Amino acid sequence: MEIIQSIIGFFIAIGILVTFHEFGHFYVARLFNVTVLNFSVGFGKNLYTKKFKDSETEYSIAAIPLGGYVKMLESQELENLDKSNPNISEKFCFDKQSVYKRFLIVAAGPIFNLILAVLFFIIVHLSGITGLKPFVENINGLPEQVISQSEKYEIISVNGHKTQRWQDVRVETLNSIVKGDKVLNLTLSRGGEETSSIKLPIDQSVLKMKGDVIKNIGIIPMRPEFDSTLGFVEDNSSASLAGLMPGDKIIKINGEAISLWSEYVEIVQNNPNNILQLEVVRMDTLINLILVPSEKVVGEKIIGYAGISPSREALDNYRVTVKYPLLESITKSFDLTINYTVLTFKMIFKLFSGQANMSNISGPLSIAEFSGKSLSMGYVYFAYLLAVLSISLGVLNLLPIPVLDGGHLVYYTIEMLIGKPVSIKYQLIGQQLGLLILVGIMLVAFYNDFLRIFSG
Repeated sequence: MEIIQSIIGFFIAIGILVTFHEFGHFYVARLFNVTVLNFSVGFGKNLYTKKFKDSETEYSIAAIPLGGYVKMLESQELENLDKSNPNISEKFCFDKQSVYKRFLIVAAGPIFNLILAVLFFIIVHLSGITGLKPFVENINGLPEQVISQSEKYEIISVNGHKTQRWQDVRVETLNSIVKGDKVLNLTLSRGGEETSSIKLPIDQSVLKMKGDVIKNIGIIPMRPEFDSTLGFVEDNSSASLAGLMPGDKIIKINGEAISLWSEYVEIVQNNPNNILQLEVVRMDTLINLILVPSEKVVGEKIIGYAGISPSREALDNYRVTVKYPLLESITKSFDLTINYTVLTFKMIFKLFSGQANMSNISGPLSIAEFSGKSLSMGYVYFAYLLAVLSISLGVLNLLPIPVLDGGHLVYYTIEMLIGKPVSIKYQLIGQQLGLLILVGIMLVAFYNDFLRIFSG
């Protein structure tokens, strides 16, 4: 089911992002009266085509949904086309337009992706998105300011920027790192009152590390502590066979009293294939059950596994829903799009300059997985993912790599400066180099995807 959901989410995401990107090229081309011969979502064999009456444009959906294209009329094609059509003439050819019009037509695709990101962020901010509050368990490397284990401290700002969710902390931390800051300024609160400010040293090599940047920089998020009440029982699992049901509360294992979920997990994981005698409260009635945890291999270790998860009611104290009125949603959406765009450009520079770990590059398999998960969580989370992916697609296409929009923009910029187009010879050389670079990036992305899947 998860695989099907991921595939569906992937096709929806790529379909929306690519269509809007190509619509940007199409819209501005038509704005400048350039004839568009084909508007395709996807590559390869056409699965569906449509041509409207009195239109030169053929709309198509192709078999490989990893991109798309808008084919505009070129002067060298005129002799093979119907000259009786008033829109098939030299003045409607893309290559006969001024370099400034060609620049805007090509730039429109990435720009429309950024516009789309703003629209999706507005949906998110208007609807409200739920996340975990940034409660911290500890901050490493600061022995004189160690967070008290008995208190609940929350990060309320990073470098002066308000943080309500862990995602806010993560973005502001990344911004600080890629800017080259030496210190991260954290403001903490306890019980809603500001208590202290902490200056956390930043090691720039943190971007070369694998895993979550928050943990790598030394911030240890607080894990919500659940009681021993069951929220879910997996079908045909050890727990299901033992007779456990959602709502049951485990109070003793082998005569040992427990109250926290972490206590239950420790006992079960240490007892694969061993008999455990449970005392369970079910609807105010005490019952006794026998549980024999099955085996599960994690890394190189065999642990016990029962197939149950805790009730999530305890999460309510850790959750926060961030929501804004219309005007503030629009303002914040523009700001967030700009921040993500700048951050993405900086992260790409760090990757290509060897200052960041190449394992941070994700491919289609990761996008499919994230799409499926966010789709299952609701339209707000899916809209947030689409906004981030749209920014990534826009930024990627703006990179000065031949065969991408950014490569063509470089050619047009040179043409503006020297007064004539870049020679076909150099354009062909650039395209070959561009293809090599893109193939290299895709290989790294697929390698990271497969490595993550098979090592997980």
